[in-house]
Amino acid sequence: NTTPLPIKVYANEGIAQLVFFRGNRPEVTYADRKGKYQGQRGITTAKI
Repeated sequence: NTTPLPIKVYANEGIAQLVFFRGNRPEVTYADRKGKYQGQRGITTAKI
């Protein structure tokens, strides 16, 4: 909603669209990068 006015959303009315694209495998995976969030269990807060 880009206006200051409220909008009405009715039951069973779509409000979003998802589009999936098939991509190529990365040369370096996130596991190979040893990212700071790898292997987390449950909710993880930001690690700055």
